[in-house]
Amino acid sequence: MKRLDSTVFQMLHQKLVTSLGTAKELHLSSPLAYTDSALEVLLATIITQATSDRNALKAWLRFKETYTSPGQALEKDESLLLEVLRPAGLEHQKSRKFREVLAAVRERLGEYSLDKISGNPEEAWDFLCSLPGVGPKTAACTMLFGLGHPAFPVDTHIQRIAVRMGWAPATSKVEAIQTLLQQSIPQQLHQDLHILLLNLGRSYCRPRQRKCDVCPVGTHCRKDY
Repeated sequence: MKRLDSTVFQMLHQKLVTSLGTAKELHLSSPLAYTDSALEVLLATIITQATSDRNALKAWLRFKETYTSPGQALEKDESLLLEVLRPAGLEHQKSRKFREVLAAVRERLGEYSLDKISGNPEEAWDFLCSLPGVGPKTAACTMLFGLGHPAFPVDTHIQRIAVRMGWAPATSKVEAIQTLLQQSIPQQLHQDLHILLLNLGRSYCRPRQRKCDVCPVGTHCRKDY
C-alpha cells in the first residue's frame, strides 16, 4: 500500500480534538493510563481484549490493588488472579495469558521487566511478538505506550475506519494497515491519533448504525463497506 500524505492526519487530528476532546482526556478511561511500566502496559492491554474500557479499567485497578508488582500474579494462587480479572470477562483465558507472558518474560529476561529490551526497538518488537498470545496490536500498544517507540496499534475500530476512509483495501490484514499508518502518521501524533481514532470508531464510525451525517470527519470519508 502506498504511503499516505501526513498532512491529512494533521488535519484529522485537529478536527477530532475539536469534536471529541483531547487524547489525554479520552485516555483516562483506559487501563493503560494507570500503568507504571512497559510490562504493566502489556498486561493492561491484554485485559482490554474483548471487553469495554469500563470493565477493563475496573479489573486493572483491582489488579493494581491486589498485587504490589506484576510478578506476584504468577507467584500467588491463580484463583486470586481469576477473581481479580473477572470484571473484564474471559478471566480464564486472560489469566492464562497473564501467567504465560509473565513466565516467558522472567525466563528469557531474568526479571519481571522489559527494561533490558527497551533501548532497541527492533529487538523489543521481535521479543513482544514472540510472547505467547501477543499479537501485533498488543505488541504495538506496548511499544507505543510502554516503551515510547514509534508504533501505531490497529484494533477493529481503526481497521474499519482505515477501510472506510479509503486508506486501505477491505481485504487488508491488520498488520499491513498497522505498518501503513505507522509510516504515514507523524510520530508525534501516534499516541494521540490512536486514541482519537479509537474513540471515533466507538462513537461515530460504528460497525452498524454508523453516524456518517454527524461524523466530524465525514466529509473526508469514502464510506467504503
